[in-house]
Amino acid sequence: MALFLSEREKDSLRTGERDSFCSDLYWALIRRAEQRASKPGLLSSDDSVDWWRPVGEYLSDAAMAYAVKPSETLSVWIRDVSLSLVRRPFQDWIGPAYRAHDPSKGEAGQVGHLETAHMSWALSVVMDLATEVFTQEERSEVEQVVRDRGVALCLRWLETPQKVANWRLVMIAGVSVAAAVLNDRKLIDRAVAELKIGMQCFQPDGSYGESLQYGSYAIYAAALSHEALRRRDPLLTDAVPVSSYAGYARWAAYSHLYMKPLSGWDGIRPRAINFNDSGAMFKPHGDVLCHIAARAMGEAPRDAGLARWLFERTYRDGFSYGPHDQGSFGLLNDFGFLTLALYSQAAPAQSPEQADLPRLGLFSCGDVIARDEWSGKTVLGFHGFADPLYGPGHLHGDINSIILAHNNERLLVDPGHSCYRNLSRQLEIGTLTHNTCSFTVSETVRESAHAEETARVRQIEQSLDSDRRVREGTPDVPYDRGGRRLLAEHHGLVAVAAGDAAALYGSPIDRFTRFVVLCGAHAVFVVDWITSSVPVTTRWSWLLNNRDGELDFKHAGNDRLVARRGNAGLKLFHLGGGQPVNTTYSYVHDAYHCLPAHRGENSSGSGVLVGWREKHATTERLVVHAMAVDSYGEIASWHLHEQEGAAAVLEGPAGRERWKLSVEHDPLKLTVEEQTAQSTYTIGVSDGMWRLWEA
Repeated sequence: MALFLSEREKDSLRTGERDSFCSDLYWALIRRAEQRASKPGLLSSDDSVDWWRPVGEYLSDAAMAYAVKPSETLSVWIRDVSLSLVRRPFQDWIGPAYRAHDPSKGEAGQVGHLETAHMSWALSVVMDLATEVFTQEERSEVEQVVRDRGVALCLRWLETPQKVANWRLVMIAGVSVAAAVLNDRKLIDRAVAELKIGMQCFQPDGSYGESLQYGSYAIYAAALSHEALRRRDPLLTDAVPVSSYAGYARWAAYSHLYMKPLSGWDGIRPRAINFNDSGAMFKPHGDVLCHIAARAMGEAPRDAGLARWLFERTYRDGFSYGPHDQGSFGLLNDFGFLTLALYSQAAPAQSPEQADLPRLGLFSCGDVIARDEWSGKTVLGFHGFADPLYGPGHLHGDINSIILAHNNERLLVDPGHSCYRNLSRQLEIGTLTHNTCSFTVSETVRESAHAEETARVRQIEQSLDSDRRVREGTPDVPYDRGGRRLLAEHHGLVAVAAGDAAALYGSPIDRFTRFVVLCGAHAVFVVDWITSSVPVTTRWSWLLNNRDGELDFKHAGNDRLVARRGNAGLKLFHLGGGQPVNTTYSYVHDAYHCLPAHRGENSSGSGVLVGWREKHATTERLVVHAMAVDSYGEIASWHLHEQEGAAAVLEGPAGRERWKLSVEHDPLKLTVEEQTAQSTYTIGVSDGMWRLWEA
């Protein structure tokens, strides 16, 4: 009996014990597998990636399709592609040319990579679900190569001092899936031992330190291991405790922005809060969501319900949309073979409102995400710091950065990520291209003991250092990047997030404390308190979304700008006396592609980078930015007013809203008033901790 499709699951799919959406998923997977199998070979002219990328999903799709609806076309294609992979040269099992190859070490001296693991579990799933396509001799050949190349290369990677992150779980899946399918108890025990280490990459609340996108990829690999092991032996269910990552569903639900068309792509596409290396057009892998929805139902029923809700939300209207060649690597997610097995077992959908989630969510990975309402107009993401990172990597210089969306339009954005081998890569992940601060300092340097001193201006950005490895079987302690979360609370109409990022810049920056205050649906205040041991010049950067050329943007004076796109508008006021910097054409990407200049990677000008720079260097400043967001036309009726004792006053159309920010020094205290409704909120220190309270 197959591991990945029980007789009960097969009967459910075949006899129609499914709702209409399950039927859609069933036939969508069958059709894409059959269409692919109608052409010889793994790749066709429709594919845009190198062959390693889709091998996992293409073979597992076809194997599942064959298991539930066998055909000669599928049988021939599965056999031909599987045997061609088995008979590839050894170096192809190492991965593409940009992976570490050293043929001089021979087969026994090299290690595998992600591509190795994908090939290993792909062929293992085929042996499980479609073993009849092989002769006995061919099955033995496939099994031997999976052992000698797939499993062996993955184990060698695991034996080196590699990082605790998504890679480790993927490499373990290359072992665990094969071990379960082959029913090799020794290998199973080794996989279980490795999983005790690999599962330590998740944050305590189930979020993930690398990014939302890489969290999905890590869980995808963990789900493969979990399903393989528990189906081989129910006593192994806890080898991959779903409770370690069930909370990812809550993080993903908060991070989800909306569904709407996106130019250049067919159909309705999701958007998400996408700090670090993560695509803006993001949804978690369908197999991940169905796995959490089915397997977390007992221990974490709320997370299971949220996973089902997010799956329905992001896949129901797009179950057949391509591309289908990048999901198993987590680049552009799809649903796969596990969805068919697990969807009918999933918990009932539970929306964030039904789950009674507050409108502000805070996460161990550092994200704080606030809304005016769950069904409201405005979403504000703040990327700060909370706990040390359990799975560090894929970081950007974006601590204290924000993402702001209104009326289903992303206005202030993160650049996302493009091909990692692009020359522009370091610019896109640097502090300067995110909605935060960078600095310059004038210094004198002496190149040698006998050289004269020369003056230079040094750019100061956030450190991107991160490292947590497994050394001699023991993981390093979680990586402390250095920032601090100060506050993440909401009361009434106001939500606030605050953090300090000074440690990421190093000397001479002593303090970079940022407060971001969302006031109702239309006003945002950003307050920066920055100190340094020597005078520095601060630059405030703001990245506007122009990914489709539809941004309507202008400076309306030295201290303000107006930006519109779709049915959303933004007014941004700089109240620090700085000088506007030259507008720079930057990048805003939709989704990652492993090759350059492919769909998802946008061109120069897809982002418009604006900002202000201080006119003079100083050691301390307390600077306010005020923002108003509204519809395309109504944004014109938002105005900044002066009022005695106020740092900023924003008034909306016809005076229906009037938000006043007051700032007191020594000690610092912020007061926010909605003067029309006469409500007052205070942000200050109480019993040694920053708090928000309503008067």
